Amino acid sequence: MVYSTAAQVKAVVDTDMTDAEVTELIEESDAYMDTILDTGSMNVHVLRMISRTMTRITVMLKDPNARSLGDYSENRQYTLEKLNKELETMLTRVGGGMAFKYGYADLRWPTV
Repeated sequence: MVYSTAAQVKAVVDTDMTDAEVTELIEESDAYMDTILDTGSMNVHVLRMISRTMTRITVMLKDPNARSLGDYSENRQYTLEKLNKELETMLTRVGGGMAFKYGYADLRWPTV
């Protein structure tokens, strides 16, 4: 089941990705959510929030020019760290627990 739309994700992240590309990422994120969470018993608003956050992280990882809009827009690494922590907190509270102990996004950055 798909919990958010490309328009909802694009409202929080500025990207050059097409709606179709974002929708594909939403479908992947939401399929993963269905695998690790008991989504059938969860509030739809919480599901949408988790879906948008997971997809927002993925868009930022796949599109090097993507910028987060709103609260976390300082720089890419800071944004991804904050969004990852936010997602981890959400999933821990709803029962994702260990699945997200190390976070959704791999935040290891190459040293220059």
